[in-house]
Amino acid sequence: MKLSQDQLITSYEFFLKNKIQETAKTEKPNRLLSFCFVLPNDVWGDNFPLLLKESTDGFYSYSNTEEILAIGNIFSIESEGVKRWHRIEEQFNHFPEQLFNSEETKFTDLPLFITAVKFNEEKQSDEWSDFKNLEFYIPKFLVKTEDDTLICRLNDFVTPEFSIDKTVSEFSDLLTKLFSAACEDKTNFNYKSNFDLIEEKIAWKVKIEKALSAIKNNSFSKIVLARKFSLETDRPIPIELLPGRLKKANPFANIFFLKKNNSIFLGASPEILIELKNQVIRTEAIAGSRKRGTTLEEDQQFADDLFNSDKERAEHNSVVNFLVTNLTSLAKDVQYEKIPSIKKLTSIQHLSTEITAKLQIGSSFFSIADKIFPTPAVCGYPKESAMRLISELEDFDRGLYAGLIGWVSPSAAKLIVAIRSALIKKNTIFVYAGCGIVEGSDPESEFAETETKFKTILSAFNEKN
Repeated sequence: MKLSQDQLITSYEFFLKNKIQETAKTEKPNRLLSFCFVLPNDVWGDNFPLLLKESTDGFYSYSNTEEILAIGNIFSIESEGVKRWHRIEEQFNHFPEQLFNSEETKFTDLPLFITAVKFNEEKQSDEWSDFKNLEFYIPKFLVKTEDDTLICRLNDFVTPEFSIDKTVSEFSDLLTKLFSAACEDKTNFNYKSNFDLIEEKIAWKVKIEKALSAIKNNSFSKIVLARKFSLETDRPIPIELLPGRLKKANPFANIFFLKKNNSIFLGASPEILIELKNQVIRTEAIAGSRKRGTTLEEDQQFADDLFNSDKERAEHNSVVNFLVTNLTSLAKDVQYEKIPSIKKLTSIQHLSTEITAKLQIGSSFFSIADKIFPTPAVCGYPKESAMRLISELEDFDRGLYAGLIGWVSPSAAKLIVAIRSALIKKNTIFVYAGCGIVEGSDPESEFAETETKFKTILSAFNEKN
């Protein structure tokens, strides 16, 4: 049943009083209270920008299967180093019991933690200092669209400082903002970059030649190298409008937006690393690409060229084999199509293979993530050798670029590979794109591929790009 704003506030206050009385009688006072409810469909629209703007912590994601908004941060766990997934799993498993106002599955299956994982398990720079190496945090408020319904979750920890009156007042303010009018987007940007295209191409060629030399010496079979450049805007960026812009410009991608303190990380990724539901794991091998054509005939020509390219198929198959081999050790009934399909996005198209498996007893979402991340699609193969050469050749910290963004609950999870992305700090935008280098790669062609990939994230700032 959908309740009015006043009814929701009354129900929330009653829930808090009731559960606090219960927890006072136990030896576990610091328990998570989750008040869940359903909102009218017409509340959503694009009304979330105001909440993202005002919150220090904000998260938004969109795909063709779900849309999620989360604001605030009431509790977090974090880890780093070579055993970061093992340590975060231990903290996750010792998390206090959750208390709900309703035990309906649609509520208890809602995302619990928002997740962000950096590409490198140890590297840290000032540029990325607002983000932890691997963090799971619980938002204050979360709303998820499901079957044309808005399912909401409001989280609170019962601590000695907890105030019912203050918490209820904050909830009332939150509902007022949710029901308010949507923000109007009329902002266009002018921005400039100081990098020299000729110097950039020369530097890129040197890196590619070093990578090809290492491949020839059999150090590894593939390395993924990335480029980064910065843009300065002529005005403050209305960051609250950017998720909507990315969604509009890239309707077939996985949109993500993460705000932490003074930094924003956002992107439109073609790739999901892990989606877990009902003990079934789904992952994607995305490798090999061509730009989109300006006509149907040209677009199909590019797709055919991609599909029939021995180099692109070999690169793609290396990612498929990596995922299948590693999943087989932790899961059962691994299934995938032997022939890849073409995945078409707004400005680029990829070879794509979807892989599914069933989680084995004794394995976990965390052990799967630790085993398959990063994949050869964003790192190279073998992983350890590729990671070392990336650190040598790239003169920047990838941070969350090529890392993971998503959410986790006790029964489900979804992690997006954070590519086609940018970091925003005040009026500066740092843009990232990479490509796989294998035997036979041409520096000029790979440079052009990164230029095509840059267009995805630049669509959020200026429609002309």
